[in-house]
Amino acid sequence: MTEEFLNILQKAAAEEAQAQRLYAAMLLMAPTAADKEKLIEIFKDESDHAVIIEDMIVKYTTGQTGMISEQTGGVA
Repeated sequence: MTEEFLNILQKAAAEEAQAQRLYAAMLLMAPTAADKEKLIEIFKDESDHAVIIEDMIVKYTTGQTGMISEQTGGVA
């Protein structure tokens, strides 16, 4: 694992967090239940991505695997 790869993982984690914030804001403003349902599905997907990326960061910085997914019940 290179420092460059870790930097990219950290950037991806930040972008996943930003995407989650945007979808949460859209959920609050969504005009219909159908829109909210679609946005919830997208938000869950982004959350799964964030867990996977954070697990990789933990693995490459501590040598331990699966810590985030174990704490959150895994990725659905």
